[in-house]
Amino acid sequence: MAAGGRGIDIHFNEAELDRLLRGPDGPVARKMARYGEIVTQGAKRRAPVSPRGSGGRPSGYLRSKIGWQLGRDTIGLYVDIASPARTPQGEPYGLFMEVGTRAHIIRAKKPGGWLRWVSGGKVHFARQVNHPGTSPQPHLRPALEDLRGA
Repeated sequence: MAAGGRGIDIHFNEAELDRLLRGPDGPVARKMARYGEIVTQGAKRRAPVSPRGSGGRPSGYLRSKIGWQLGRDTIGLYVDIASPARTPQGEPYGLFMEVGTRAHIIRAKKPGGWLRWVSGGKVHFARQVNHPGTSPQPHLRPALEDLRGA
């Protein structure tokens, strides 16, 4: 390349460029972390909270589990926002709250065991319950809107 009659050589320090764009301490990672925190806080604000808790879990269990993690794959950096909250049966509680569930049967874990729940101030027991399903309560996807203007 010639500029004003002189040749210009441009040399990139590939390691430094990789550190800036893909490193866990670089400016891109810091920006991604900021975005992860914005979406996480938005999801926590929107997450449904049962006043008495649910399934033996304390009130705010889902909200308390929502978090973010910075990762790197072959394409580059990414932020994973998720809730590792689980139902007592080990199912993904956050996903069920986000998209809802269809009608299903809930059975006691142990043979001969009982299910217990409180409704209308009364305690109820049964070996199996025909659950009607739950309506979606989106909290993760709407939180992405919080990135507008960030």
